[in-house]
Amino acid sequence: MPRVSDAHKAARHSQVLNAARACFARRGYQATTIRDLERETGMSSGAIFNYFDTKLDIFVALAEEDTAHTARLWSAGGLRAIVEHHTGAQPAYTASYLEVGRQLLTDPDFRARWARRGDLIVEAIRNHLRTQQEQGLVRTDLPLDDLVTYSAIHLDGITLQMRLGTTPTQLVTAVDLYEQALRPPPTSPPA
Repeated sequence: MPRVSDAHKAARHSQVLNAARACFARRGYQATTIRDLERETGMSSGAIFNYFDTKLDIFVALAEEDTAHTARLWSAGGLRAIVEHHTGAQPAYTASYLEVGRQLLTDPDFRARWARRGDLIVEAIRNHLRTQQEQGLVRTDLPLDDLVTYSAIHLDGITLQMRLGTTPTQLVTAVDLYEQALRPPPTSPPA
């Protein structure tokens, strides 16, 4: 039997993840069936499970990929970079981002497997804010952890709004307000 190349394996692995992303975006993780994945990939379930042991393994791999993508975008330019990257489109990655939150609440197996993976985004936010503070662009009168939490809440909200089809103009306005809240407070002239 001929050996399958690493490039072929990587392409098939990506094919499964891209199909799962599309299925999860349309139907959600719970409602997506193996048959859905077979139709979307054009592969048999045996071929799909040659690359992943379970549907949960597919979801975890996809969520890791999408989390890393979100962290890279945030590192490059904060919340604005995420919105600008997705302006005019309803990105399928938002489905996995939101689904992670639901799975964390409802699936103990997923929660145990996910454990610290979400820290990638939190660290990207923290590093970005710290750099912005050093440049005098972000307030320092509040603890950095509080600003990170505030930013993560905004990321969750923006992601949900992208999924719901909020217009890019509305999202940009929301980002403007978020950034305004992070700016250092004006200094009073000496009396």
